[in-house]
Amino acid sequence: MGYDHLRPDRQALLDQDIEKRTKLMLGDIWVDIAPSETVFKVMNNMANVPKRITAPALLVTGLGGAGKSAIVKEIPNRVTRSEGLLTISMASDPDLMKRKEFRTEIYHKLELPCPPIHRKSSVADLVTRELSEILKLRNIWGLVIDEIHDMLLCGKVEQRINSSMLKAFLGESYGISLFAFGTPKANSFISAITETQRRFSVIKLEDWKEDESFRTFLLGVEELLPLKRPSRLYDQDKVFAILAATSGRMDNVMNLIRSAGCYALRDGTEAISLEHLAKASASPWGY
Repeated sequence: MGYDHLRPDRQALLDQDIEKRTKLMLGDIWVDIAPSETVFKVMNNMANVPKRITAPALLVTGLGGAGKSAIVKEIPNRVTRSEGLLTISMASDPDLMKRKEFRTEIYHKLELPCPPIHRKSSVADLVTRELSEILKLRNIWGLVIDEIHDMLLCGKVEQRINSSMLKAFLGESYGISLFAFGTPKANSFISAITETQRRFSVIKLEDWKEDESFRTFLLGVEELLPLKRPSRLYDQDKVFAILAATSGRMDNVMNLIRSAGCYALRDGTEAISLEHLAKASASPWGY
């Protein structure tokens, strides 16, 4: 049996047993799509900007599950000089039930003790000499902030501190580019940084719809699934079924396909059918 429906580097995975292929089915995969390619292109162009009065900045917005965090995870593989990027997530820790503080996250990411601050602290107090030296020694040229909208959850004093730090990083003294990812609410936070708001380029991640881009994406996904027979996810009936069950939200689409793929593995058909999609929608973990 030929496996031309799979990418050549994935075909050897079909030699593994059902249990191992089920784990592979449930794992993360990456498919190049136009929106993410645009993000990486913009980031790479900004990486080559010479030092100037204000460093460039990018805001990527999308509703929850639109694929923002997946793009952040892929940045090291797609952005030049990514070793000079400092990446933090402002998402609250559900285990600790605690909201993160931007300043603390910066210091902790650099493995530095975070000194206390006072209500009337200056920018020099917020960005200490030690922090400044570490940023320069490590050649940090960009700051990636995932879930930046969660920075709106703090009080006015902390919001002032956050804005002051971001303005300092973007300013001529540091020249650190900012790459922010968040929900549409992030626009409100960025708007508060009045001096640098105009420097932000904005990319919006939209939900999938029935078009050629979505079919191409589904083809790319199918080329990575550890199934021995072609599923033809890009056929019209399957496209409509997937969109109806997921509303086109990226995370929902991927979770539906993973679950349907597990059903196809378990019943031995080795290809995702409309029935598998229906079962996955009704009972995602019932395979």
